[in-house]
Amino acid sequence: GHFLRTMRGSEGQEVVLPGRTPEGLNGATNYRLVPGTFPKGMDYHFDGLASVIRFTFRDGQLSYMLKAYDSNAHKDFASCLFFGTGTGPKLGEHVCLANPAVNLLPIQGQLWLTIDTALWGRVDPATLETLPNRVKVNSTVLNAHPACDPSTGECFVQYNCGPKGTPLTKDVCVALLRPREGDMETEEVSTAQLPKEKFIQHSHSPCVTQKYVVSKLDSFVPRNPANDNAGLLKYLHQGEDDLWMVMDRRTNKSRVMQSRGHSFVNNHFWNCFEADTGEVVVDVVAATGDYLDTYFGHELHKPSVHWDGIFHPVLRCLVPTDGDDISCESYFKEPLYLDYPTFNPLYKMRRDYRFWYAIAADSSSSKWLDQLVKVDAATRSIAARWKADGVYLTEADFIPAADVSHEDAGYLVSVLFNATADESAVAIFDSSNLALIQLHPLGFVVPFHAHGVVCVEGSRCYTNP
Repeated sequence: GHFLRTMRGSEGQEVVLPGRTPEGLNGATNYRLVPGTFPKGMDYHFDGLASVIRFTFRDGQLSYMLKAYDSNAHKDFASCLFFGTGTGPKLGEHVCLANPAVNLLPIQGQLWLTIDTALWGRVDPATLETLPNRVKVNSTVLNAHPACDPSTGECFVQYNCGPKGTPLTKDVCVALLRPREGDMETEEVSTAQLPKEKFIQHSHSPCVTQKYVVSKLDSFVPRNPANDNAGLLKYLHQGEDDLWMVMDRRTNKSRVMQSRGHSFVNNHFWNCFEADTGEVVVDVVAATGDYLDTYFGHELHKPSVHWDGIFHPVLRCLVPTDGDDISCESYFKEPLYLDYPTFNPLYKMRRDYRFWYAIAADSSSSKWLDQLVKVDAATRSIAARWKADGVYLTEADFIPAADVSHEDAGYLVSVLFNATADESAVAIFDSSNLALIQLHPLGFVVPFHAHGVVCVEGSRCYTNP
């Protein structure tokens, strides 16, 4: 399949693919962050060493460039001391901890590679060359998805902030990212205390509205080490909890809140917005504490995925303007297993937004995420679907059309894996009806990956989410 396989495309050069692309895509770029290299002994998919692949639409043609992130692990993994999410501990001569392989953050002309640790990386968006910069923060964690306000340009991060950066603490913080010429700085703007200490408290995907920054506070808890895992997940897994941190942007004061009766791990928030009543509407891909185990080789080789074991129902949660209780309910009437939600970025933080997209399991027997869905947020139902036999998808990134009169006018770009052909291809869909417009075979396999970001020439880059 497209797991645990090293990417074999041409590295460091622009490769033009056959076929014509829609005129409306000219000037668009889709950057994707891929776990692209799997050294011997690495059997956890998202420990794969980071590579960036860039798809460029210009003059009716599509080209790609890919380049490995030049970490210590990429330079010489054989001599690395490496302890990953699901790999190691591997002894070695030098420490190799940095491997930002989850999401990308375009910010003030810079391109950062992000992960839920503080060990982010940076590349040149034009050449994809690795830059030596880091983020300065008094913590071991950050967010793979910073909460960015497109109207102000502010990006917020949430993290544990105990004395001297200790990962066991009651202290939780929110900071603003401050890009500089070299390293990224953080400006702490809000603090709060939890009712009890948490270990490696993190928030994978906080979100922002005009008045609030909302974070689900997840952490790691001990587990029985008599299992087949390696790395951190042999000894710990994510605890299912109901704690949230909500910061008021007008005062920078934060509340620690609870979604009583709904404990879960937040895989992804996407487009939070403020309702007419002032409540913040937060839609959630809710996961179980065992979700991360999915990406071990011994789980990926099983004939099917235990979807109920890794996902809770998708939730709609309401954050009130005062008090400390958050209410949640199931988003759909019937179970639907999905992840990696996207939407038209021009509608971020807008209460009138209507549509969102995700990759989903077609049935409980699906081996992986094998359909693309368009969801009507007004009716909370599926508006369109696309699938093909033996084809698995990655996140469908939204590129807005020049016609901004319709929210769903645009294109979705996904990297598909055709299991029959054992090959990946770039797929371009019509975001209004999910019709497949164009398929560009790559001639190699792009490993399954989490996220991408879109930049439009003459406009701007859009964060994820």
